[in-house]
Parts: sequence; structure tokens; C-alpha cells
Amino acid sequence: MLNGSKIRELRLNKSLTSRDISTLSQKMNVHVSQTYLEELERGSKRNPSFNIIETIATILCVNIDELRAN
Repeated sequence: MLNGSKIRELRLNKSLTSRDISTLSQKMNVHVSQTYLEELERGSKRNPSFNIIETIATILCVNIDELRAN
């Protein structure tokens, strides 16, 4: 399971907005909408596809394991 607060922390540490993540994901041919990302960060969405997890990890320059709940 993903750790939404960890995604938010990593995103903010990179000075990226949720809109930035959405825009960058589209360039990678995987659409992660701004709203969907925010829902993941809040924990209201819990089971994203592997492609979405992989895309977020790539954009944040982290290993997928770093996005998992502790």
C-alpha cells in the first residue's frame, strides 16, 4: 500500500506541485491527474495501478519501495 503522506513529502522536497506531477506524467504517456494525485496523498485513493506508482516514483527520483507505507 502506498504512503500518501510520504508521496507528498517527497514531492514538496523536490519543490513540485501536484500539477507539475500531472504534467510530467503526461509526457511519460501515463496520465496522473492533479486531483488523483491529491487523493492518493490524502489516502482517499488507495490502489493505483503499477504504472501510476512507477511513474510517480520516476518523477520523484525514488525507488518504488520508498512510496510504500511503513
